[in-house]
Amino acid sequence: MDVGVYVDANLGIGEKAKLLEDSGFTHLWVYESPLVFGEVYMAMLEAARATETIKIGPGVTQPLSRPSFNSAQGMATLAKAAPGRTFFGIGIGNSARWSIGMKPATQDVMFEHVRNVRELLAGESTVYREGDREKPIRFLHPDGRWISLENEVEMWVSAFGPKGQRRSGAEADGVLVRWEGAEAIEAVRGRLAEGAAEVGRDPSEIQIGTVFAVYPIEDEAELETQEARDALGPLVVSRLRYLTANHEHSSEVPEPFRPGFDAYMEYRAGLDDETRHTDNYEGYLVFVPDHLQEFVNPETMRTIATIGSPEEVTAELLAMKEAGVDQVTLQMAGPPESWCRRMSERVLPRLS
Repeated sequence: MDVGVYVDANLGIGEKAKLLEDSGFTHLWVYESPLVFGEVYMAMLEAARATETIKIGPGVTQPLSRPSFNSAQGMATLAKAAPGRTFFGIGIGNSARWSIGMKPATQDVMFEHVRNVRELLAGESTVYREGDREKPIRFLHPDGRWISLENEVEMWVSAFGPKGQRRSGAEADGVLVRWEGAEAIEAVRGRLAEGAAEVGRDPSEIQIGTVFAVYPIEDEAELETQEARDALGPLVVSRLRYLTANHEHSSEVPEPFRPGFDAYMEYRAGLDDETRHTDNYEGYLVFVPDHLQEFVNPETMRTIATIGSPEEVTAELLAMKEAGVDQVTLQMAGPPESWCRRMSERVLPRLS
């Protein structure tokens, strides 16, 4: 089972990418949210130049960030710097779209983007559409100094719901889902098979990746430290914001979040409707704004990550492997050096 890690897009990413590669991780998924992080393709190039083996791709982009031919251009250019070790991750754009106050893309738009990118990267012609106008397009100079189309680029789709998973069976090389146990993975595999059957694909060729977070500790007291709060707090706040955006009452959310749910709903009610979306993504996945620190505690931390001894963390990852998961994609929680050291010394060797 491959193990990938998410990292925010920034021009200092090379050092972290090299650390992850040296620690034994196989994939680097680079966040893309245009008004939250740096530019994803510039960051991926930095990572590519700093590494030799780790695979690199957006984790994940969305179809309204740029036209499909620009996505293909970016990936084909990146392939010049990292031949044979690029992949393309895409979703409908939750954080990227909501952070500008706009709704995510539709699945139709996303899967058309996937088809365009796949066909262009395969050196083929594809039908590009803008409104009611469509034209065939292709790379005009595929063999020059500008791009590389020599290696296949895997298409990964983030699809947490049944409809997107079925469609991924027809369109994607891999699908990212939540880890909700072995039975849930079996259900995902069934939906992928349904989609694959519609186009005559072999469903066993479609990979399943899980989106997850782990935080190995040696002692429970570590959860009371500032390091743990800094590591897991951004994930806690991200979940709290998601819950308040998608539920009306605290009774609908996990028990540890109920006090925070009511308090945050009261806080949100005082925000300007026209600019509330900017507040919702302050610190997204990288730090906790001061006014949200009170919601970060050991109880809420445990709802967003598997926290325990290296042996307990390993057991959870092995359960994924046994369930047929091909890749687990992890949120890096904590200072890179200490988190990578614990993972590389105490967890990753037990997964092989």
